[in-house]
Amino acid sequence: MVFDVLVVGAGPAGSAAAIRAATHGLHVALIEKANFPRDLPGEALHPDVERLFDELGVADAISKAGFLRYPGWIRERSGERAFVPFEGQSGLGFGYQCWRSDLDSILLNRALRAGVTVVQPVSHASVILRGGLVAGIEAEGKTWLCRNLVDASGANRLLRRSLRLRVQDFSPRLVARYAYFRGDCDLGVIPELREHGCGWTWLARVQEDCCQCVQLSLAADAVGSVPPSPFDSPDVRFRGADVTWRLVPECAGAGYFLCGDAAAVLDPAASSGVARALSSGMKAADFIAQITNNEMDAQAGAMLYRRWCADQFLDQARQLAARYAELEEPPVWLQNFEFLSNPLANSESSVITST
Repeated sequence: MVFDVLVVGAGPAGSAAAIRAATHGLHVALIEKANFPRDLPGEALHPDVERLFDELGVADAISKAGFLRYPGWIRERSGERAFVPFEGQSGLGFGYQCWRSDLDSILLNRALRAGVTVVQPVSHASVILRGGLVAGIEAEGKTWLCRNLVDASGANRLLRRSLRLRVQDFSPRLVARYAYFRGDCDLGVIPELREHGCGWTWLARVQEDCCQCVQLSLAADAVGSVPPSPFDSPDVRFRGADVTWRLVPECAGAGYFLCGDAAAVLDPAASSGVARALSSGMKAADFIAQITNNEMDAQAGAMLYRRWCADQFLDQARQLAARYAELEEPPVWLQNFEFLSNPLANSESSVITST
């Protein structure tokens, strides 16, 4: 059997791609290596994500999930604290603290209802190449053939490794440390972003009885001025996540699309990880549908998707750079990149120019 679309990874990007492709009438399979539910960091989502939830048909399930909502956050800078509200054209908005295991399950259940063939758990997947082109996935002795492969495997970097796709870094190596604390905590419903030196600490209540701490040093030597966490104790275990700013310029090509963190990564202060994942999966599915229906040339679709991803990445990177320029000790490495002011290149293989 040959699927129109084979998606690898059932996180927000992969599930969004599968749902969208299925609603276009395409024959879709979704392969995930892990069993659900799975524990992943809680996610702070901007109110704008509601539009994406609505388009994917999960808005009602999200509203019934009991996720905490908040009207903005508290920013602490140079000892001064100020409330920063979510304001849009329709007035004050409310963000979400979505517990990821619940969010992932909601999206995966929607994919099942849309007619997607879901296979999990599947481990040790490898890309099938025929004539240098992507033809499917081989996993656990089974072959899954497809006309279009969507890589939403995130840190697994399935297609990047198989196709040896170039990765363009825009920062030194950045590692965010994060942990959760259950028990008595003075933190309220409103999250706090505490800026200090060349970094920040994010504190948020992600469930009624659970608080999250995320910290990041932006110093090029990875030795920043991040103070001890208020949750530091023998019972709190911090983990690390690679949040180096990076983009895969060739995030689409003949028969393949990269979505979510597989295509681009920015650090958590962008507050757009899940939104970027959802929108990239949906955008890739839209292009695949047009290509399948002979409404668009495959090469043109891949080029347009690459440029869309670059546009999204560049816009959000510029916003982050502007915010970080206001820190007490702004990251020196941001001064080394011309991408903050350069336009996108016209080249099909190199979508961002830097000098």
